[in-house]
Amino acid sequence: MKRLHRYILRAFIGPWLITFLLCVFILLMQFLWRYIDDLVGKGLDLSIILELMFYASFSLVPLALPLAGLLASIMAMGKFGETNELFAMKSGGVSLYRIMMPLVVFNTVISVVAFLFSNNLMPYTNLKMRSLLFGIQQQRPEVIIQNGIFVEPADDICIKVDNKNRATNELNGVLIYDHRPSSTPNNVTMAASGNLLVTEDNSMMILELRNGTRHEDVKGGKYQHQSSKFERQVTYLELDATGIDKNNEEFFKGGYEMLDNNQLNFTIDSLNNALSTREQEICGNFKRFQIFKGINGVYDGSGTYNITRAKPLSIEVSDDKAVADKVKVDSLCAMMDNQQRNAMLEYAVNYSRSAKTYIDIVSDEIAGTRRWIVRHEMEWYRKYALSVACLLFCLIGIPLGSIIRKGGFGLSVVVSVFLFLMYYIVSTTVESTVKELVIPAGWGMWFSTLILLPLGIYLVISVSNDSLRINPRVINKIINLFKFRRKKDADADE
Repeated sequence: MKRLHRYILRAFIGPWLITFLLCVFILLMQFLWRYIDDLVGKGLDLSIILELMFYASFSLVPLALPLAGLLASIMAMGKFGETNELFAMKSGGVSLYRIMMPLVVFNTVISVVAFLFSNNLMPYTNLKMRSLLFGIQQQRPEVIIQNGIFVEPADDICIKVDNKNRATNELNGVLIYDHRPSSTPNNVTMAASGNLLVTEDNSMMILELRNGTRHEDVKGGKYQHQSSKFERQVTYLELDATGIDKNNEEFFKGGYEMLDNNQLNFTIDSLNNALSTREQEICGNFKRFQIFKGINGVYDGSGTYNITRAKPLSIEVSDDKAVADKVKVDSLCAMMDNQQRNAMLEYAVNYSRSAKTYIDIVSDEIAGTRRWIVRHEMEWYRKYALSVACLLFCLIGIPLGSIIRKGGFGLSVVVSVFLFLMYYIVSTTVESTVKELVIPAGWGMWFSTLILLPLGIYLVISVSNDSLRINPRVINKIINLFKFRRKKDADADE
């Protein structure tokens, strides 16, 4: 039996290594395509690009391991079925559970290694990758200028553009705040359009602005504020050293992708405590400054409100009915003239609007904090979910391979990619709902696993009992259909 298990492992490990490297390569190409605009046209050394790819490949390992296990399981068991070795094993009295045992043990070890890798090594590689990528993005200032965002390409210079053409570096809606010591204070320049150029040595930025205005405050002059219009203006900005800064890791150390699970737990607890304290503070402020605002204020009838605290009133109350008889809002309103009544209503409306604005602001603040907490919780669960997925896809791939009975990269790749895409799409969709605080992070990160787990159990039980079979002719027809389409397309090209 040990010899049989070694034989099965040898048939599995080879395809597993190949598919794992292939998956990492494909995901790495997708990563490079995502950041192609930040890498092209900067004259980067090959060593910098290779270093970035090296760190990025580590961050892709947890996602490549489940797909590699699924594809290798289907290929190995499909090869056994295609060569009738699986039938011979079952005829010899070896059950499917004994056949799949070495593969399950191997993928269990892979799951444990995947978790240790995600929890211990990947935070470090993520930190290095984000730091290096940020340094590359900061290398040329025209790259960091984004639409609708204030950026600081040089010291004491803030620039915002409404629209930027990446291909031509044409700018529209330019706003520049110049606070350099050599410049006049509060120097603001606005232009309808412009063009951005950087010298070859990256030492100077040239802004050519068109159809704009310049506002500045002049101290000691006859006119303290001066404004001028221009049709064309050229501004030169001296840039700092443009080498890639690899010592900016302090900016990213607190990110949830750079923390292990112990650090994530500590951060989540700290954020929850801070959120609870902030909610109590907001509630107290709302009661004090919104609900009971001006309760001790005095209205002097002059059209303005005196909101200074008055002396406390001493009122003796005999019974509830007496108070009800003395205080009647309608009678108070009847005692006012139209001007006073309108002033009171206007004050109430403005007061309500102010309270609503305050509620909207603090609601956005609390929602943003909760979303940040959820991001940490998602990362905590992700390390476990992707690790368990390695074993889950193995349980699905083993019975599927025995059903398909085809080895190689043909039908195995089609089935594997389909299942993994279904898993990935469901995970991504549910994660978006978790980020919007619709469902808890735990349910969201385990949702796709809980969906595929019954499928894996059903396939294992059905195939072990020989109650689920697919006619090989059906599979051959599907393969021949793809071959026919490829041949038809080739004839059409000719």
